[in-house]
Amino acid sequence: MTTNPLNPPRHSDPPRPRAGGTSSPPSNPILRRAAVVFAAFLACGLLLWPIPYSRVSLPGNPSSALLLLLGGAIGFVAAFLIRSGFAAPWLAVPMGFALAVIARVAVETSRDPTSHNLWPFEVVILGGIGLAAGLIGVSLARLFQRLTPARSG
Repeated sequence: MTTNPLNPPRHSDPPRPRAGGTSSPPSNPILRRAAVVFAAFLACGLLLWPIPYSRVSLPGNPSSALLLLLGGAIGFVAAFLIRSGFAAPWLAVPMGFALAVIARVAVETSRDPTSHNLWPFEVVILGGIGLAAGLIGVSLARLFQRLTPARSG
């Protein structure tokens, strides 16, 4: 096989990534949103699930301040992962919190169907805490993004 002298092979092309393998973080916005919802799900769930149902007193136990802090941190990171607008990263936090409550209700009502008579109120209370936490975190992140100059390069 001979090479054409008028069109030599270019050796400066960067190597193409193999199919299915890349070293960069996922660029799919759906995966980023799912990761944020899952992080909020775990943050709320790991505080809520170990507490026996008889000792849960929303919004006091688990600690609302700790839920606000964790949700705010997740909202802050979400604003950098989910760049589209304000609502998408903000609403990912309460969605994760509500799903953590729904998971607990599903598990505990499978054992005792009468255990969670007021489960919609649990979802609303922790969803509200998630709304506030996400609003704080995303607002701080957007403020930070406006105040810091964009890096070039």
